[in-house]
Amino acid sequence: MANAFQADIPANTLQEVQQHLTAIKAALAPYLVSLTPEERKTMLRMADKTVAFVQKTADYATNTPAFVPPFVDFAEVQQDVAALTALTPLHQQLEQLALDVDSTMMTAGSEAYGHSLTIYNNIKFLAKNKQPGAQTAYDDLRQRFPGSPNAGRKPAAAKS
Repeated sequence: MANAFQADIPANTLQEVQQHLTAIKAALAPYLVSLTPEERKTMLRMADKTVAFVQKTADYATNTPAFVPPFVDFAEVQQDVAALTALTPLHQQLEQLALDVDSTMMTAGSEAYGHSLTIYNNIKFLAKNKQPGAQTAYDDLRQRFPGSPNAGRKPAAAKS
């Protein structure tokens, strides 16, 4: 099994990144909106073509104010478009960072899980062959093995 993730991320690096993320969150907090899952379901969604549509519509409305109905606060529209434009590069960087962190976690997790399965199967083999200590390790791991009908249960008390 090839090992694609071969790095020890220094604790001070992780701590520094966490501090930066906390500072970023604090700096943006007054300007960000938190939505509930229900609110997110009801929102209109934007994609690349929609962003272009919104920007082009704002351009037309700016150049020809008569296009804006009286009940639409165009200053609010302009503020929304400006926020969208300003946050897009930040969102793209954060999204790429989140994807890279997720991919790294997936790679490290997959490798760790694969190796753990190999070790578990070896312990299982050793327990069947009465290797000292292997049965205890096997009984403990068997309870934790994902998908096992006994996962999370404590071993039954030994009968006298």
